[in-house]
Amino acid sequence: MNPAMSRLSRQTVRTSWPAYLGAFVALASGVVLIATTVNLIGSVDATLTDLGSRATQEQHHQLDDLTSMFGIMSAISLFMAIFVVGSTFGFVVATRRRELGLLRLIGATGPQVRRLVLGESVVVAAGAVIIGCLIATPLAAPVLDLIRRIGLTDLHLVAPAAWLAWAIAAPSGIVVALLGAWRSSRRAAKIPPSAALREAAIERSRPSIPQLLVGTLCLATVLTATVLTQHAEPLFALVASVLLPEVIVIALMCFGTLLVPRLAALLALPFSSHDVAARLARDELRAAVRTTTSVAAPVIAISAIAGSMLLALSFTADWTSAQDRAQLHAPLVVRPGAGHEHEAAAKLTADPSVKLVDARRRFTVLFGDDGHERLEVDAIDVTTATVARGLHATKGSLGDLHGTAAAVSETQVIDSGTGLGGHLKARVNGHMVDLTVVAVVPAAPDLYGDILLPADLVAEDLDNAPADELFVVPEPGTETGAAMTAVSRALAGTDSQLLTAEEWITDVTDQVRRSNNFGLTILLGPAGFYAAIAVVNATLIGATQRRRQHQALGLLGATRDQLRRTALWQAALITGAGLVLGGLTTAFLGWLVRRTVTADLADTGVDVPMTTPWLPLIAIVMACVGLALAAAIAGAVGLQKRATTS
Repeated sequence: MNPAMSRLSRQTVRTSWPAYLGAFVALASGVVLIATTVNLIGSVDATLTDLGSRATQEQHHQLDDLTSMFGIMSAISLFMAIFVVGSTFGFVVATRRRELGLLRLIGATGPQVRRLVLGESVVVAAGAVIIGCLIATPLAAPVLDLIRRIGLTDLHLVAPAAWLAWAIAAPSGIVVALLGAWRSSRRAAKIPPSAALREAAIERSRPSIPQLLVGTLCLATVLTATVLTQHAEPLFALVASVLLPEVIVIALMCFGTLLVPRLAALLALPFSSHDVAARLARDELRAAVRTTTSVAAPVIAISAIAGSMLLALSFTADWTSAQDRAQLHAPLVVRPGAGHEHEAAAKLTADPSVKLVDARRRFTVLFGDDGHERLEVDAIDVTTATVARGLHATKGSLGDLHGTAAAVSETQVIDSGTGLGGHLKARVNGHMVDLTVVAVVPAAPDLYGDILLPADLVAEDLDNAPADELFVVPEPGTETGAAMTAVSRALAGTDSQLLTAEEWITDVTDQVRRSNNFGLTILLGPAGFYAAIAVVNATLIGATQRRRQHQALGLLGATRDQLRRTALWQAALITGAGLVLGGLTTAFLGWLVRRTVTADLADTGVDVPMTTPWLPLIAIVMACVGLALAAAIAGAVGLQKRATTS
């Protein structure tokens, strides 16, 4: 860009700052979001470096989990930033249509207008990046402290060097701004000179050719995933439910000018004949299709992404619960008291009313050629696990699980690609061992892990791996009540918890749901906060774009109350349309996961429950509606004064 165009870009930003204020706020918030996630990811490496050789296996495991969680968080945050900033820059071009038309009228070419808009986006981005990074830098330490206080880790995370967030967030902010303004600049270049003479512009609802291509490609991707998940593992459907919402949201926005205004008008249908404000709001939304679609964008994005993940995780918990019921044969489960694990197991084994006790022991083993990959494994006694936990092989034979052998779950096969006959290198008893995979077992994470090693191979490690749970099988003919009485008597003094199989399954499922909700809050918390800012920002900008219409209505005799109700109707209808599209996306992906889960357990004879997390879903709806209405009221206050005094 030549110096003259650069200078003109700075001048137009100064004179048109009200139009760019929303874009500045959205981009600065996005930079804060990106910088914060960079600090979180960087803190893991900084903490590991600080611990050095003092880091335990448990600490390594915690940090690995945090890396995965923060990675997903950063991906969602970046998507939301690009999505919201792109919609906001679209507002700017729509607001300045007559101004850009005037430039064309005095001789500016389309490419010059395009470079001008891109130059303005760079000017706005420079200021937003500096402000965003300045806000994010002092936030690093409090955010890391919050991560520890809420129980995500018990480690004191070390904040990375401040330059790391600046080095990544600053260029990312510039790129996000350019990506967001790119489509808007193309649209600006096509504004005809006659736009300077128009009091009103009819916005085209037909998608452009690039939008049609991108939208069709996204829909084809969704259709392909739908077909593939029909006979896939539930894990694949779960991953799809995390990735596909973004693809569907992009497709919806490509066809948004066709869908959102018409859907908003359909929602207004029951009210438009009774309330003139609802009718005015409906007509304005149908005329300003781009503005309507852009205001609905953050609502569609957050409701689709958050709703889909909530439903998918809930149905996945139902799946693991059904797996437990299908495989668990032991009618009693004991959780030994701390420090009494060996004592509890010995007392149960010696009790004459108990046929066998199957102890679940888990510990960490180093895998890989270099022995740096830490994975959790289960030490398995095939004889007891087959009877108590229903352990069985879908491929291979568990009879071969002895010596330097291993069994893996179907989930592990998908994750690692190592199946029956494959080899795993692990450090066992201080020596590298080549383990042969002799069996593949069904996935049942509550009953056993993804990698199973024979108890005789890891006998030296079992003393340091106390049993988490003891699955108790009474002698044949012993009723459950009598067995519980006998087991309780045997466990006296061990501070152990005795549960029936159903009580244990319910308790484990509840723990999984709490853990899922907690993890989802961490994953979506920053993006949700950013989406809240975006909803308010988009609603306020949309209100400013309707200033001329409100002035005209004021001249025609509209009262302040009518103008306020029109603004509220517009916010409610746009938000409602966004929530409907987000809800349909959530329902579709929930059905996708549900279908796969049901098919996976079809041969077990166990009914798969369906638990819908209504409370969090309703909270998302109420938050979006409340924020949009509050922003609409705030925006209407200023517009009413201008409309009635003009």
